[in-house]
Amino acid sequence: MNEIADKIALNYCSLNKLTISNWETKSKIIEYKKGEQLAKEGQRRHKLFFLIKGSVKAYYINNDKKIIDYFAFENDFITSSSSYLTNEPSLHFIQTMEDCLILETEKNTVELLCEKHHDFEHLLRVFLSKVIIQYRHRVVSHQFKTVKQRYESLVKQYPKIELTAPLGDIASFLGIAQETLSRIRASNK
Repeated sequence: MNEIADKIALNYCSLNKLTISNWETKSKIIEYKKGEQLAKEGQRRHKLFFLIKGSVKAYYINNDKKIIDYFAFENDFITSSSSYLTNEPSLHFIQTMEDCLILETEKNTVELLCEKHHDFEHLLRVFLSKVIIQYRHRVVSHQFKTVKQRYESLVKQYPKIELTAPLGDIASFLGIAQETLSRIRASNK
């Protein structure tokens, strides 16, 4: 757990030892195989996930088409945010893209940790702020950048994305056809 806390301190904020100890006793570290679901549409699985190892994608299904809206990689948090914040059923799926090792914390435990430890509350606020900023950048990107610029920004933000995410998922995230993505990638070589 100390290694996890060090990674969180590097990417989010520091936590004191008592907070880490309380979090550790109230959470689980679980191994998932590639392709497993962490959350499903309609499910009430209000958990906060921290990726110790691996990567996941969040997506919706619309007219039998998978629409990718979020990627998370090692040292990232992810949750079914609309469900987590409103206690309503999840609107999307979260699925592993490779074998993962994940720290899972139930929502009620997160709330208790936030009440008891202000540094944990700060951590949650930093995580949620990063999510809001990422979504804001994505909206601005779709409104003002070319497809090629959006692709280049994605690869800059996640340099290893093409090693773990299928091209069809990357194309879906960018809002383009896979053939268009293939042409953009070919023109960058």
